[in-house]
Amino acid sequence: MVEFSSGVRGMYLNLEVDNVGVSIFSNDHLIKEGDTIKCTGQIIDLPVGPGLLGHVVDALGNLIDGKGPIEATEHYRAP
Repeated sequence: MVEFSSGVRGMYLNLEVDNVGVSIFSNDHLIKEGDTIKCTGQIIDLPVGPGLLGHVVDALGNLIDGKGPIEATEHYRAP
């Protein structure tokens, strides 16, 4: 994963000499031309298990329904 200076996270898709293609996982309006981007060293993983049932999460497994923390028993890497 990569993270922009604004805190927005994404996943790089292609690396070229003069640009990088990134799939953005949240609000792209926070990203500006010339922003610094860094590799986080993390691989996307998602919480799984019975504690996830009934919750609504975003593409990164972050809780977005306001029902309290997810009590995941395991984390699986995203394909």
